[in-house]
This record gives sequence, structure tokens and C-alpha cells, in this order.
Amino acid sequence: MVKLKGINIDFDCNKETPYFQATSKQRIRLAIEDLNISLIQTIIGDIFKEEDKISLIFLSEYYIDNIRRSTRFKIRKITKITNWHETVVREEASGNGEVYVTIKNLNREDISKYCSAFYKGPTEAYISFFNDEFLLYVSSDVIDIISNDVRKIENLKQNYSVYLINIMKTVIKITNSKILDM
Repeated sequence: MVKLKGINIDFDCNKETPYFQATSKQRIRLAIEDLNISLIQTIIGDIFKEEDKISLIFLSEYYIDNIRRSTRFKIRKITKITNWHETVVREEASGNGEVYVTIKNLNREDISKYCSAFYKGPTEAYISFFNDEFLLYVSSDVIDIISNDVRKIENLKQNYSVYLINIMKTVIKITNSKILDM
């Protein structure tokens, strides 16, 4: 569970992503394909301040039939790890489950390194960066930003409205193509 001021996010790869756990006033979604590394770093700077202590949570391993298997996410190549905590979530009957890792006391540069590595190549994980105010979820398709401070989310929506419009066009295109296929 990731706790922001006034919002609890259930960080679970088997449930809906954090974006769908927040209200529309508490979230913003940007399409990765419309962004570049410089813009992503600007977005990171808009939500996390230099002095912020930021945490990272990601899916590290799976349990399949009681055997622990790594996701092969190489976080050590991106940042120095000093404060690692594992949370194991398993079903007793099947022996299946997941291992989530939380790393605390990261800085903005660590997030930028991950996003740059992610943008350049095949680095991907079920991952979020967060502090008390914001959660930043990064996937191969989108960057989601969640906050209980609706004023800050509204400012981000205004600042990045061009990228939000592209997502709405994509949704409209997909919806229209499904209607045409019927």
C-alpha cells in the first residue's frame, strides 16, 4: 500500500493500476510516445522538489508454484540501493504470489536516471515513485501522476494540456474504430 496525503493506492500488479484508483481530479495521464527525455525530466522537476525524499516501489519477483522467479529488473544499474524492504504477498493454497520492493530516500536524479534508461531501451517494470504528495507511475505506454492536491494536478493538466489532448484523440480513434468494426 502506498499512502499519499488523503489517498491510499493499492500497488498490486493483479489489480487496477494506480491511475484508476484515484478520481479524475487527482490524476493526470501522459502518453510516453508524445514525450522526450528532456520533457520527462521537466515533469519530474514539476512534481518532485530537489530536497524531497522519494520512495520507489516495484515488482521484484514472482512466486509460481512456490518457486521464486525474478522479474530481471536491474535497479542497481540505475541507482545505488541502501534502504531496501521486501513485501511478500502469497496465496497459501497455490503458492503463487509476488515480491514487492520499496526503496526509500531516493532523489530526483534517481528518477531521471530510471526514466532516461527506460525511454532509451528495454528497461521496464511495474514501478512507481512517490512521496507524501505525489505518485509517479511509469509504464511503456504512459506516465501517470497522482496527488490529493487537486490544485497541483490542475496546474499540471494546464501545463501539459497538449499531451492530454493527444490521449483523448487516441481514445476517440479507438472508440470510433470499434464502432466501425461492429
